[in-house]
Amino acid sequence: MTLATRPEISVRAAVAADAHTLAALSIQVWLSTYTEGVSDLLARHVMSEFTPQKFLALAEAPDVSLQVALADERLIGYAFVRYGVRQPLVPGADSELCTLYVQEPFTRSGVGSALLHAASADNGKLWLTVNAQNLRARRFYEKHGFVVKGTSWFVLGAGRHENLVLGR
Repeated sequence: MTLATRPEISVRAAVAADAHTLAALSIQVWLSTYTEGVSDLLARHVMSEFTPQKFLALAEAPDVSLQVALADERLIGYAFVRYGVRQPLVPGADSELCTLYVQEPFTRSGVGSALLHAASADNGKLWLTVNAQNLRARRFYEKHGFVVKGTSWFVLGAGRHENLVLGR
């Protein structure tokens, strides 16, 4: 897909009908970002974490913002913010950007920026964690004013993966 043929992108609040699509996109982006091959442990993690039922609950929850990006009415990314979640390393920020996923063909096209803007429209004081090895995501967040505030860990099975806590 070239820029000349790239479809118009729109962003809107997620609805219940997006649940299955959100689950599928999440699995695709998570596996392509964080793995080189799929183990049983990883498969079990994504199949239990990214379910239509969980996304249905998020779409209807009052304490979250779940924004989706679409191209030609097909979901290409989403941002999920949970309100009222404090992080001691980021004083004054009480909203966590839990997830911002964009399908690979749409990275570096403004989709992530549009999602971040929509997700933070109600509250500009966000914090998040990002995998320390994910340099592209780190650069994206730095470009949008986030700075490293500390470290946390994502634990999966016996593995510990360093995450950076960012805030703005």
